[in-house]
Amino acid sequence: MGKVDKENRTVVTTTMSKAYQITVPSAVRRALGLMPGDPVEFRMERGRAVLVRAETREEKIKRVFAELDRMKVEREKQMTSEQKEFAKMSAGWTINQYHEYYDNLPETKAYIKEKYGV
Repeated sequence: MGKVDKENRTVVTTTMSKAYQITVPSAVRRALGLMPGDPVEFRMERGRAVLVRAETREEKIKRVFAELDRMKVEREKQMTSEQKEFAKMSAGWTINQYHEYYDNLPETKAYIKEKYGV
């Protein structure tokens, strides 16, 4: 596995090749759950390089969609009943349908008449 230092941390040593490459020791790979092709990050922390398993593309996508779902739920909690009704009514509308709806609102017609005399 490796040796244990004064602070009770596991220490595993490896050697850098002439091409500046290192092999991640098996104890570290197992501890981080690394498989071939997995992304890793080197983070500089107080003058030390720390190797961590990075998020895969799929994990990032899942995290982003989970955050969007959370934001949607929070937004729905803040919506008035009229806003919820409009959201149901307009689900699936095209941009042209939105324009037609807003252009035909009485307040839009009044504004256009006042502003442009049409």
